[in-house]
Amino acid sequence: MRTTTASPRHLTRGDKPGPSPLRTDFLDKLQEVGNWPRLPRLLAVANGPGDGSGNGIRPGVEAVIGKGHAIYGTELRTQSEGDDQLVAKLRVVTVPTREIRTSGLPDIDGAPGGTLDGFGILAYVLNKLAPILGFAVENPVRGRCFVPAVSAVAVREPSNHADLYLPIDELAPDESPLDDFVLASQNEEHTLITEELSTWLLDRLP
Repeated sequence: MRTTTASPRHLTRGDKPGPSPLRTDFLDKLQEVGNWPRLPRLLAVANGPGDGSGNGIRPGVEAVIGKGHAIYGTELRTQSEGDDQLVAKLRVVTVPTREIRTSGLPDIDGAPGGTLDGFGILAYVLNKLAPILGFAVENPVRGRCFVPAVSAVAVREPSNHADLYLPIDELAPDESPLDDFVLASQNEEHTLITEELSTWLLDRLP
């Protein structure tokens, strides 16, 4: 026996197919309640605090300073906010020193969030090279903000100082697309597993 299946299309005047008004109304109402139910819950943990406290790294200070003959004059600085702020002087062997300046970037190195010893890693690698090569450096500042807290919990784009240092604890929960998140009580190393964050996460697992 032959059977037919009803078409989801709705015939309008002139026999032109179009979306059913019932379907359109259903999708509108579904959107009002947050769209289709989702079994997985989006949870996040951040290694930075929610009170807007930075990590203490000041902008515009020397972080890596070339001391070996091959890179004498090279200097890396922590990020300053704004335009035309010096962030680096680069010189290798006989190449003239080249200056690198900002172009509307925020002071991200000192922002709340998970940290990484990026300057320290670079200095360690350079200082391990044979001294005769002349790549020795001093390293006054080892770390920097690696993942800002506002990025980790998806509440802001880290595009300016105000957003980077935002007191996340004062925001309404719907400011983030996540179902739930937690921030550390202080700035910590990026991806550091702590009892504070682990306990929060485990308590929310099925």
